[in-house]
Amino acid sequence: MTSTRISDALKGLDVPEGIVPAKPVLFEQTDEYRQMMRKARECRLRKAGLRGGYMRAQSDIGERVCRIVERGRGAYLWGEPGRGKTYAAAHAVRVAVERSKGTKPPAKLVSAKHLLDSIRDGFNGGDRDALRRAETVPLLALDDLGAERPTDWAIETLTGLIDARTAEGLPTIVTSNYSLGQLRGLWGGMPGARIASRLGGACERIEVTGPDRRLR
Repeated sequence: MTSTRISDALKGLDVPEGIVPAKPVLFEQTDEYRQMMRKARECRLRKAGLRGGYMRAQSDIGERVCRIVERGRGAYLWGEPGRGKTYAAAHAVRVAVERSKGTKPPAKLVSAKHLLDSIRDGFNGGDRDALRRAETVPLLALDDLGAERPTDWAIETLTGLIDARTAEGLPTIVTSNYSLGQLRGLWGGMPGARIASRLGGACERIEVTGPDRRLR
């Protein structure tokens, strides 16, 4: 019977004297493996809503937000444009993705306006699961709140979203150019007061100051 063992086959080779067979390289140590893992990481980050420099976001405020999220709380980042609010939120989303061991998306960064547009499109045959995913993703970063049109439907939808996530103990990061008091006045009346109150109860407020990062 002919042996099929590699060790037996190697014994039969006529290796010249002085030649030492090279040690095998683990696949995990090859350039191919590292490139494959880099592409897989970038794919997960893109699915989480991160693009370009946001894939590599490093922020002291973002690290502070991570500690808040670890306690099961959300964070409300507000301040003038260009101060790094979205960058800090991207940092927290990136960390959540890189620490995740499961297959389900662990975090998502999306603008409030884009999310509302997606939910509205779902009523007309578009993405019908946009709201459900926003309600159930472990960490949601809702960017640029207050830039959308403050219609009754938009305010009601966002209030319901915050309520649903709070009820499930899921943290939400919100960025805005407005403080909660300003946001309440912008949206006006009881609906504005209600969502501002919900956000105040679900999130720790952080004012982001400093120079405009985009003008450096």
